[in-house]
Amino acid sequence: MTNETKNVPELRFPEFDGEWEKKVLGEISNRVKRKNTNSVSKMPLTISGALGLVDQVTYFSKSVSAKNLDNYTLIKNGEFAYNKSYSNGYPLGAIKRLERYDQGALSTLYICFKFNDNQSSEFMKHYFESDKWYKEVSQIAVEGARNHGLLNIPVNDFFSINLFTPMLLEQQKIGEFFSKLDHQIELEEKKLALLEEQKKGYVQKIFSQELRFKDENGNNYPEWNEQKLEELGTFNSGVGFPEKYQGGNLGIPFFKVSDMNLPTNKTLMNMANNYVTDQQINEKKWKVINDVPAVIFAKVGAAIMLNRKRMVIEPFLMDNNTMSYSFSTHWDTNFGNIFFQTLNLPKYAQVGALPSYNSKDIGIIAVNLPSLSEQKKIGSFFIKLDSFIEKQSAKVKRLKVRKKGFLQKMFV
Repeated sequence: MTNETKNVPELRFPEFDGEWEKKVLGEISNRVKRKNTNSVSKMPLTISGALGLVDQVTYFSKSVSAKNLDNYTLIKNGEFAYNKSYSNGYPLGAIKRLERYDQGALSTLYICFKFNDNQSSEFMKHYFESDKWYKEVSQIAVEGARNHGLLNIPVNDFFSINLFTPMLLEQQKIGEFFSKLDHQIELEEKKLALLEEQKKGYVQKIFSQELRFKDENGNNYPEWNEQKLEELGTFNSGVGFPEKYQGGNLGIPFFKVSDMNLPTNKTLMNMANNYVTDQQINEKKWKVINDVPAVIFAKVGAAIMLNRKRMVIEPFLMDNNTMSYSFSTHWDTNFGNIFFQTLNLPKYAQVGALPSYNSKDIGIIAVNLPSLSEQKKIGSFFIKLDSFIEKQSAKVKRLKVRKKGFLQKMFV
């Protein structure tokens, strides 16, 4: 339901009406200043925008806090904390409720607080997932006062921010609605994680030959033959890409390592940040790589350690931080793509100021290659499995987009 009154949400349950009331945060909550005396909690926490309040060891794989946690704040389940550090997607920091543990220790850089009993904690949790509180906080966070990623927000000023809330019954209804939506998202994420784990299991069993396919007549396929990667395809190295040629949007894609970060390029290089024309190609005497499908990957620098590979199915060029491998007719392309995903390329890097490898370093990698018929069967199997995974991933994304829309419309 839409209402022109100023202090009501755009979308509202029909049994409620009237304006929401403006409240000062400090009037409906109390600051938590409880000391972690004698290190009652030995679990230092941090705030992740995506995960909420989490154990530092889980998040960072190590503790990044002081050894003595006595002067930290002891926060308990159901209480909130504000991380004043801004990050991508969280321009004014993040406010999260402790849910995963009974209690934990937080640096005093965080502002901890709990809501009064006449406020719904569940409502407030989702209110702070919206951006409705940004305007108030932005007015007390001076742009020039940012220091090492921290917003300069005095505690008293933080508790003076205004927010709009309805009566408790409506808060509870909204909180319950989002709780159910979160539960639905969590269930679908678990299904996605299960599919991804199943794929890992199949990859391991198939490439170790623990699991074999039969041919159309139910007979075994021939034994796999071991060959070197360099015997089964060709390597190509990238070329220098002068800045004056960059930024074009017509012609042949000229891939850089950073193009792998594009949302459309998670498995297949569908687009590039730079394209070059035939005139530029002729002028620089660049040799377009027409031998596709191919796999492209980083060959120098820290990007190697990310172990990312992407398929390319159209003619392309690439810069000198990358290299590619074009499949010969010995391969089924889908099987070859899965094989490359199993490779840990960083282990072949030469040690130096910058990690790097060349075609000789990885050309000697041994490949156990099935017959082309079995490759096609394996490739087809993984194409279908990837389709299930992509559909489930899209379902999760749709639910999250839906939730984001509700967060925007159901709060003031």
